[in-house]
Amino acid sequence: MKYFLFILIAVIILLLMIVIHELGHYVAGKIFKFKINEFSVGFGPKIFSKKNKKTGEVFSLRAVPLGGYCAFEDESGLEGDESAEEVVDPDSVFPEIAPEPVMPPCVDPLKEKAEAAEKPRSFTEEKPWKRIIVLAAGAFFNFVSAIIFSFIFIVAVGYVQPEVYTLYADESGNNYCAELRVGDRIVAVNGERIGIMKTYDDLVKVKEEGVTYDLTIARDGEEMTVTVTMRRIISKAADGTDLNYVGLGFSPINTSVRCGVGYAFKYCVPYTIKLSFSILSAFGGLITGRIPLTSITGPVGTVGAMAKLGMADLRNFLVLLPLIAANLAIFNILPIPALDGSKIVFTMIEWVRGKPVNRKVENIIHTVGLLLLFGFVIVIDILGLFL
Repeated sequence: MKYFLFILIAVIILLLMIVIHELGHYVAGKIFKFKINEFSVGFGPKIFSKKNKKTGEVFSLRAVPLGGYCAFEDESGLEGDESAEEVVDPDSVFPEIAPEPVMPPCVDPLKEKAEAAEKPRSFTEEKPWKRIIVLAAGAFFNFVSAIIFSFIFIVAVGYVQPEVYTLYADESGNNYCAELRVGDRIVAVNGERIGIMKTYDDLVKVKEEGVTYDLTIARDGEEMTVTVTMRRIISKAADGTDLNYVGLGFSPINTSVRCGVGYAFKYCVPYTIKLSFSILSAFGGLITGRIPLTSITGPVGTVGAMAKLGMADLRNFLVLLPLIAANLAIFNILPIPALDGSKIVFTMIEWVRGKPVNRKVENIIHTVGLLLLFGFVIVIDILGLFL
């Protein structure tokens, strides 16, 4: 029962991220006075909907909570397509039986102009630069929310400092790292302080025999610096398993360091940018094969992983919030068919050429891309159940 509660929390978090994304499109669309037909939370059958009588916008809640959309007037640009089905006038087919006109119609140019002004413009009729801003607004809102979540995370959780938890001994019983004691807290490496921007793992990257590090440690209320050397560790872990690796001879445990509002305000933006570069690096790793496809998950796998992390420690949700928000911002801005990034590319081409790419071709590309994306996500989630 507890696990399902955390599953629900994880679903709500993902839904919140998607709502923020679609809200970006909605707000930008309202600023530029685009015609919006529907703002939906979720996909599938409607559970609840309410129509704004003044604007005609429909706000709906749908059954599948892993998505949402902001539907603008004729986003596909096909409603006014010349290739649309032609309506045949029977009088033109049988002119011999057509009735004679009694009087030519009276045309009021002012009325026609007013009616044309009242007719809502389709999304594709709006200026390209406006559409680009509206399309990019979803990712922008996600990135801004990632900064806000980073601020909350830094204040509520802070950053971690490693504390010496176990010292390993060699065959003669001497500690590999005699300079350290259990309980020492490592606060700096080679003079660089550990913090939200630079973790212990960031600073201790080179793990080769003979490499030395100057560790600044906090012990009994005082700080001191000791020099330790990377070496081949052959020992036994606490659970009795054999160890054979290159390291510094100790096992750390992470301890949380709380930060003030000023510290969080200073580092929330740089921390979000750091997260974004890490995500881009991961995408690059997937493309080059450095990171296997089996290491990523779809929405179902993500929800399950979030629930397990939340059960281990509720603070993990705060750790995940900025990461998921930044991930959603970057993913949606990638030039993958069906995503905002691809639509921005097509709009920029239209802006440069002065005319759009064939709307039918563009919509086929987005449709195929969407189907492939859904298929990929489903396969990844299925593989995650068995691997």
